[in-house]
Amino acid sequence: METPGATARGLWSCAAVALLIIGSTGSVCYTAVESLDLGCLLRWDCPHVSPNTTFTVQTKTQGDPWRDVPWCVWLSSHTCDVSHAFSNFELYNMVRLGVHLSPVSTAWTRPRKFDYSDFAFSPPSVSASLNGGQLLVTVQFPCAANRRCSVGRCCPISEMIDPWTTVTVYNKLNRSDYQSRTVWTQELVSHVEFSGLAAGQNYCAVANFSFPTFSMAASPRSAPQCVQTLSKPGFLLLPAVFLGIGLTSLLLFPLLAVLLSRPRGSAETTESQPKIPMEAAVPDPVPLLPVDPCDIHLEFADDDKISVEPSSNQDRTSTRAGDPLHRGAASSYCDSGGTKLDLEQGPDPGISIPFLF
Repeated sequence: METPGATARGLWSCAAVALLIIGSTGSVCYTAVESLDLGCLLRWDCPHVSPNTTFTVQTKTQGDPWRDVPWCVWLSSHTCDVSHAFSNFELYNMVRLGVHLSPVSTAWTRPRKFDYSDFAFSPPSVSASLNGGQLLVTVQFPCAANRRCSVGRCCPISEMIDPWTTVTVYNKLNRSDYQSRTVWTQELVSHVEFSGLAAGQNYCAVANFSFPTFSMAASPRSAPQCVQTLSKPGFLLLPAVFLGIGLTSLLLFPLLAVLLSRPRGSAETTESQPKIPMEAAVPDPVPLLPVDPCDIHLEFADDDKISVEPSSNQDRTSTRAGDPLHRGAASSYCDSGGTKLDLEQGPDPGISIPFLF
């Protein structure tokens, strides 16, 4: 039978243990979880423990037992990256900190859940391009730190989870003109198409994503990417017509100016030249007047010259030709009536000149 003193000592001993456990779990250490892009960093602060105290971190996934994190056993630091310890974010994941009070005694803090309420994401990146009459927006997700990914390789978040991706396209000059679509991404990269955009406008695309089952765990919006939609053929044809008219005018106006100015220059050149008298340029033909044979006077001299002298009322014409056969002189006269002809022969009577009347 226990004495009252023994009972009192037993109750005090339980109370001390309880205080130790309560102190180690509630008052000794304070834990916090930081998460970015499905990473998990555990931090703790234990102000009342000795500087030489060491710690161990354990994780647990729904349905599995507690397991030590291999790189976070008997730590002297106050942080531990447990990102590679979790692979299934659809289940409950928990983490706890153990304080080594002695080589054989460890006090564990209260388990802490690691779920969507701790998630934080970096914004995605988008690219926009025109595909015919549609705008194609491509969304790329940030890299995640997870044990599924090898060191040095980027594993997009879409490789770990199937996020809801929301893409919004808006008119840069008219914010009331916008379209928004939310798709369930089951691929590494998300592609979203938009149609019905106004021609000749500047449209910008932004995107964000959220955890598949909890939309409150969402990323910020991406930086906008803008493109200029094509104008309708009618709008493009009118400037082309005006441009063609302008170029044609530039080519035709100088040609017309040259053609119009050329005749005037020729006329002015002709008028500026001195006029040549028509009489000097084209001499009038000598009129052929009938000549009376009686008005012709023939003389033959020794100098072998023939002289034809018309009467005083006609113009005088002289013709000379050398003839070695003429050695004398002869004269023929016709009276005023033109009926009598006398021929005087010189020393050579063998020469006669016939006249046809």
